[in-house]
Amino acid sequence: MFCTIRRQNVGPGPKRAALAGLLALTAVFACGSGAVAQEQQDSILKQAFKLFGFATDVAPPADFVNKTRPKGDLDYIPVFKSPPEPSRPALKAPDLKSMKSDLDGVEKRDDAIRRAFPPAAKALAEERAGQKTPGSNGANAQQ
Repeated sequence: MFCTIRRQNVGPGPKRAALAGLLALTAVFACGSGAVAQEQQDSILKQAFKLFGFATDVAPPADFVNKTRPKGDLDYIPVFKSPPEPSRPALKAPDLKSMKSDLDGVEKRDDAIRRAFPPAAKALAEERAGQKTPGSNGANAQQ
């Protein structure tokens, strides 16, 4: 009597697990039988994921996306494009000198306008006064 070992029923047996799996597989096929054309192209695994809410169908892209995409299927999309060549040729020495003189003239004109502006004139005077003061460094005086 003490030596008798009895097997206890510790949960669903393999028969119950197989039956539950067969039932789930049947449900997947039942949902897939009345599917539309795109769902018929889906794999069984994706249909199962859709059934349990782990997958969805992707909506078609918006109109502006379709308009901006290139027509047709491109085989190769270059990652880095070479920069476009400049539209005008390189400047010759006389042209370069004339452009530099034009830029110098604009710089002088703007400096004159800046000097005539009262707050700029005041700041320039304060900067010069700070540089002339003995024992102070002009760059570090404001810090």
